[in-house]
Amino acid sequence: MKRHAKKLTALLCTAAMAAALLSGCSSGGDSQTADQAPAAQDEESKTEAAAQTADSAEQAAQPASDVVLELETTWTGEMLEGLQQIMDDFTAETGIGVEVISPGDDYENVMKTRMASGDLPDLWETHGWSTTRYSEYLTPLNDEPWVSHVKESIKKTVTDSQGNIYVVPLSIDPASICYNRDIFEEAGVDATTIRTWADFEAACDKLLTTGKVPVYVGGKSVNNIANLFEVMAPGFLTNEDVADNQGAALLDGSFDWEKYWTPLAQMLDDWQQKGYFNKDILTASDDASIQALANGDGAIVISGNHTITQALSYNPDARLGIMAIPSPNEGGKVYVSSGEGACYGIWKDTEYPEESRKLLEYLARDDVSVKVATINGKIPAMEGVTNDNEYVTKEFNIMMNAFGDDLLYVNYFDREFLPSGMWNDMGVAGNEIFMNPGKGIEKCVETIKTAYDEKISQ
Repeated sequence: MKRHAKKLTALLCTAAMAAALLSGCSSGGDSQTADQAPAAQDEESKTEAAAQTADSAEQAAQPASDVVLELETTWTGEMLEGLQQIMDDFTAETGIGVEVISPGDDYENVMKTRMASGDLPDLWETHGWSTTRYSEYLTPLNDEPWVSHVKESIKKTVTDSQGNIYVVPLSIDPASICYNRDIFEEAGVDATTIRTWADFEAACDKLLTTGKVPVYVGGKSVNNIANLFEVMAPGFLTNEDVADNQGAALLDGSFDWEKYWTPLAQMLDDWQQKGYFNKDILTASDDASIQALANGDGAIVISGNHTITQALSYNPDARLGIMAIPSPNEGGKVYVSSGEGACYGIWKDTEYPEESRKLLEYLARDDVSVKVATINGKIPAMEGVTNDNEYVTKEFNIMMNAFGDDLLYVNYFDREFLPSGMWNDMGVAGNEIFMNPGKGIEKCVETIKTAYDEKISQ
């Protein structure tokens, strides 16, 4: 049975309150004076009218059918409120109810537990793992009418080796480099001229002269330390223009960590020694880095482009931009790592396959998918759908046009080349560099190699 508990509880509470009001009005009625009676009757009429209005609103929000789909999402806060409104609109249009569940930071643990127990929601957000972690639990959607409208830049990411698509992709989650235009202009730095990491370091040297932090990292969360490697690794190891490409070695377990990962760790250590990072990198929160970007205290945040949306919530007047990720080699192509944004799939054992397909078809509609992408602060994933007036999309297009054919689009490094569960390990390994400046490189490489060896054999 699907869950009606919250709505049922609300209805019971409403009924109880109404009963109490009516009981209160009837008791002591004989003691009312002639002057009090009309006022009381008027109040009673208002109460009844308000109750009728509330009942009408409640009925409008209720599904017309007995089907209530359960949908699990990573979204919280204002994004969750926006998603709930979209689901309410779907219910109003189709009569099919949707209960949105948001476990917040516990999302992955909750989903792993539910997979193990065989009790999964009808639909859920795959947060980057539709073709790997979740594919065996999902329904192939190749024959759905919206599949032909999926943008090529995301189609490869959501298609497995057998050619199956398991989710409707509503937004693309590109990861590049976010920067504060005012600080760049003050330092005399043009983001479109940064093609290599050597160019990037030269820019950071100029940014230091402004007294601002060149690269602000909220390292209290290992996610943001991991993201440094996530962004850098493809250019060193796996992009199509890498001469000694290590993609196959990473997948088959033969990757030489000491030889090929040490240069990445060394570069981060060099940046630490040069003072490019905020001094409190290991204790600064994620929110601190976002506020620094917004308020002009930090020039660069290496993170997903959703960072801009969050920063603008602190300072709507901030002038922020998006940089491509530099290549380690002169003449190499710059790139953007991209993966699943908002993507939802259907449990293969759902009681309501047709209703679930109707929901995905609804979400894929131009007028709805653009809402999802905009709330998400990401790029629409469907052809012909654009939110060009949305800040992130506009800045992404500016960056994309600046580099043209010199820009590569690559999948997220950890999702394509590392065993499942290694995101946290990248962050923990990176911490070794910042806990022991000048001495942590070897420990960093040893830590990530150990985690890789354990997980690649599982």
